[in-house]
Amino acid sequence: MRAQEFVPERVVFPITDFKPDIKYLAPVAIKFGTGFCLDQDCRFVGTNYHVAKAMGTYVRIEGVFSAHRYLDSDPHDAEAQEIKLAGVGSLRFNPAHDLAIYEMRHPLKHFHGIGFSDDLESSSEVDIYTYPLNWNPKRKLVRWRGRFVGETGQGLLAFSYEEGRLRGGASGGIVVDSKTKKIVGILSALPEGKDRIALAVPIKELSNFVSSAQPYLQATLFPKTVFVSPVAVDLYPPYIWPRAAGLSQRPVETPEVIKLRRTAQHLADSMRNFTATETFAWGRDNREPELTDAYETLIVDGWQRWRRLGDKRLYENVPSPPLNASIVSGAEWSVLPQMVGTELNLKIHQAPDAVVGGRTIHVFQYAANIEDKVCTFKSVMYFGFFLRSTTKFYDCHGEVWMDESGIILRISDAVDLSGPWYRWWGVMTYGWLEKNGAQYLVPVTIATQAENKKTYWCRGLFTDYEMFGVKSRIVLSKAERAREPSLGEQ
Repeated sequence: MRAQEFVPERVVFPITDFKPDIKYLAPVAIKFGTGFCLDQDCRFVGTNYHVAKAMGTYVRIEGVFSAHRYLDSDPHDAEAQEIKLAGVGSLRFNPAHDLAIYEMRHPLKHFHGIGFSDDLESSSEVDIYTYPLNWNPKRKLVRWRGRFVGETGQGLLAFSYEEGRLRGGASGGIVVDSKTKKIVGILSALPEGKDRIALAVPIKELSNFVSSAQPYLQATLFPKTVFVSPVAVDLYPPYIWPRAAGLSQRPVETPEVIKLRRTAQHLADSMRNFTATETFAWGRDNREPELTDAYETLIVDGWQRWRRLGDKRLYENVPSPPLNASIVSGAEWSVLPQMVGTELNLKIHQAPDAVVGGRTIHVFQYAANIEDKVCTFKSVMYFGFFLRSTTKFYDCHGEVWMDESGIILRISDAVDLSGPWYRWWGVMTYGWLEKNGAQYLVPVTIATQAENKKTYWCRGLFTDYEMFGVKSRIVLSKAERAREPSLGEQ
């Protein structure tokens, strides 16, 4: 990707919110902040947590409405503290996680992102770009020269500056290395009692936040930190099983395959009771998404339904987007581990270990033929007021990735369709969630694609988990995980 010239006015912009002030019975309340393009196409906007909390779940920036909001902090964070903010009042959050991301419905036209860097040396010269409020709602971009002076005890970056004065509305601006023209910090606060010092959240924390909030961006923005990509290709070509001569009994599985099946079954059983927000993006070929949407997904004892945020109507499947042709993801995140764990007609082969992101990965390959009746695909054709739905069995194959402690990190699935759709392929990733002092292994991303003259894709992301009434809860220590790869039950 060719880097664009750094034009501050095309990277940083003001965020303004006008709403009736119910609390103080005022006609309107105006809130100010600053945002910046997170990605190259500016479909994702970065700012501070405290700015996003003040602005609300949805914003309008440069005429484009947001589709979803991701927050890096929480009032219940271990390091959260009560902080007084001008125009907002008191807000409890972790200053070191003072970050938020808005996913916009469409990229912001004429805006673009720039690179990031966490290489800061003592006394590095920087430029601070932001839109502070100077008693005029029509704000202008300001630039102040500064110098890196060190880190605070909270892990924030401290910069000294000589020009102007940082005021309300500046939060969410960017700190750019004067030499490399890369972003090194996200402006967040002014320390009390210290004049001419500005604090910023380091890029390392932004990278960690992006990895959980939008893993699909991780490989592009911070390639050095990618471990398991949500759209990573399989490591090996499909395994060819030796042909059996005549009728024979089902071959005896190796201890490693038996352990994999048990682990996959426990993974499926542990994800039977939770709610989450599931965001989707639909597109085709290598283009930007044509449409984004978000649903609340409800899973009760393995029974999954979806509903629009704030709506009561439940859908049995993710509604098809209003596009001429598309594919939608479903419950593959639970179906695939269940299939690996229980489908005895599924053949499983252990491939050589691989190194991904500097970590050793155990790779297992699986396959089933159409006569095994394991893998299905549902096709829906719309004819005006009527629709035709067909579900058939197909040949399929895929890979399962496990880390050295025996935790499943990724499952892929390829289905050999016969038309009008061809070459369906999906990738599911899983990760650790810490909630109320407990750890859970949960679905993180779900990506699917298929070909029908063009390649159509759907990418989903799970956030905002609420766990309840779980039958399987993961509370194993690292030492216990190393001894036993299956998930603990309680």
